[in-house]
Amino acid sequence: MNQTKYRIGKVHISVTNPVDAQQRITQAALEVKGGYVCVSNMRTVVYANKHDDYREVMDNAFMCLPDGMPLVWMARLWGKKDVKRTDGPNLFVSMLNNGDSGIKHFLLGDTDENLAAMREKYCNANIVGCYSPPFCGLDEYDYEGIAKQINESGADVVWVSLRAPKQDFFAARIRPYLQGKMCVGVGAAFRFALGEIQHPNKVVQKLGLTGLVWRKNKVRTLWDNMVRFLHLCLYSVQIIFARLNGKN
Repeated sequence: MNQTKYRIGKVHISVTNPVDAQQRITQAALEVKGGYVCVSNMRTVVYANKHDDYREVMDNAFMCLPDGMPLVWMARLWGKKDVKRTDGPNLFVSMLNNGDSGIKHFLLGDTDENLAAMREKYCNANIVGCYSPPFCGLDEYDYEGIAKQINESGADVVWVSLRAPKQDFFAARIRPYLQGKMCVGVGAAFRFALGEIQHPNKVVQKLGLTGLVWRKNKVRTLWDNMVRFLHLCLYSVQIIFARLNGKN
């Protein structure tokens, strides 16, 4: 059985935790290996199981982090006891605050105002560049031009705040133009870092109900969670049968 990943349906998630993920991303960035990291939750896992193009993006990622308790529960079914929830906002702030690592950061996404606020609040972090891209489709971005700006900044890690799965498709498309940079898709992490969005309490997080707290349309979110719960049950049965048959 692959000890570095575990399977949920057709999708593979990295066996990791917050400390391990930060160490691996930092090392890869400093070694100029290049690549991208997907921060995955139940919504993106279900999406990837239905869409081959996104599953290919995840398969080619440096890491796919288990952001969300349902992904941790799936790891437990596989017997992966060391897997812990590894969410984008906390990873982002932790790496920004770790000035001793020598990592240079580039912030991509959100608004110019929020990017300026980030540079002011985290003035001691080594943020070497920011870019607020236009709101457009994936085919409309000037990937080569954006990559040129990132390369010239000297950044090691590019934090992409475009919401998944768009940010992961973006990272996969811009990768050929980047010179050994590590891209990490972190959703609304910039707004978490600024205090605009707050994490729910730990009980809510452990129950896997974070999305229900954050989103304004509670009825739609509750329905979406019910659908994902059904997928969760299906994936759980698949894992149990796979383990009984000695498969991974």
